[in-house]
Amino acid sequence: MTLEELIAELQALIDQCSDGTEPTEEDAARMAELTDEINQRRAAGEQAAQTRAAAVANARAAIDAGRAQRIDSVPLARSANIAGVSGAAYDVTDYDQAERRAWVKGLAERSGIQLVGGTALTDAERAAQRHAIEQRAEFTMTTANTDSLVPVTVQNEIISLIDNTAVLFGDISRTTMSGQVEFPRHKSIKKGDAAKTEEGAAPTDIEENDFDTVPLVGTEIKKTVEMSRKMATQSLPGFEQYIISEVSARLSVACNAFVHEKLADENYGIATANKIQTAAAKDLTKADIVKMLSLLRSYGNAAAKGIIIYANNNTIWNQIAMLEDANGRSYFANEATDDPTVQGRIFGKVVKQDDSIADNVIKAGFPDLFKGNMFDGPDVTPYVQPRTQKRCFDGYVLFDGVLAVPEAFAQLTIKQA
Repeated sequence: MTLEELIAELQALIDQCSDGTEPTEEDAARMAELTDEINQRRAAGEQAAQTRAAAVANARAAIDAGRAQRIDSVPLARSANIAGVSGAAYDVTDYDQAERRAWVKGLAERSGIQLVGGTALTDAERAAQRHAIEQRAEFTMTTANTDSLVPVTVQNEIISLIDNTAVLFGDISRTTMSGQVEFPRHKSIKKGDAAKTEEGAAPTDIEENDFDTVPLVGTEIKKTVEMSRKMATQSLPGFEQYIISEVSARLSVACNAFVHEKLADENYGIATANKIQTAAAKDLTKADIVKMLSLLRSYGNAAAKGIIIYANNNTIWNQIAMLEDANGRSYFANEATDDPTVQGRIFGKVVKQDDSIADNVIKAGFPDLFKGNMFDGPDVTPYVQPRTQKRCFDGYVLFDGVLAVPEAFAQLTIKQA
């Protein structure tokens, strides 16, 4: 029974005795029971009101102090703006999705794309966009805190797609620190590597490691996606997917090529002694592959993925896969996996197809020991190309990296003369 029903029943019993008639023993017991129940419920209601008032006061204090955080599910029970609603009401707006829709609509509007349903923002989209700008303002370095900020969920989706198609870039380790970064490079153990000792005795030679420090300042990587005027009418989901997939496809090629460029750099990449050629012209042998693998060092640094061999499709199937033992059996084992870039194994090492590598060049190493840093992005900037009326979208990342152990990779070139 509700409190109102309890009060009504008690009042009816009292009215029966209004003419001075004494209540029966049963009615008296019921009146006492109803009185106790009503008092208990009123006390509980007063306690709940005090708790709610304290919670409201704390929330207002947090807002005034700047400590309040947005939450996506707000209980509104007993609130004045939902009078008449039974039970608890909740704000079920998906603010992450609202932010994505606001970004897509803004991108379309600035590039003259006609979206089915228009580009006007809803109240939820406008609130989500404003919240995102406020929350990320202090971390934004290149977009001047405008409404062009790419939602974090979109950035993560673009990076995920890049990793799925950019072979070496997808294998390396990456951080997202802002500002200039310095990575230490472990070049060698000059003396004192592990040695046998007597039981309980201290090592006779203290290990000395050779390090240097390499600064990373970031390199801008940009690729443009073009959309013809004829394609300028799109649904919102279709336009969003087009931008994400096309920008990631363009950036994946550039990012992967950049990592290979860094590997080739004498200050940031492979040690000079680890760049070798085959013994004979136009002939790859088992000895060449084994020599390349024997040059690799990790110096005890963590490298969970182990050694991976990279080459393009032509080199894999016309050179590596053709290596045979004295009985004509191939050293290369064709191996299908969920990763389409994996073509097989040789001497227990995974062989991946990477078309950023030139013909007759094979690279092998510990990809975990290439340390990259994503300073900014991915970002998407729209504009309309003059005269052609093409809608263009510049994909952008600010990235840099270094091979933390110069001997962690080796490069074998099949010499041609």
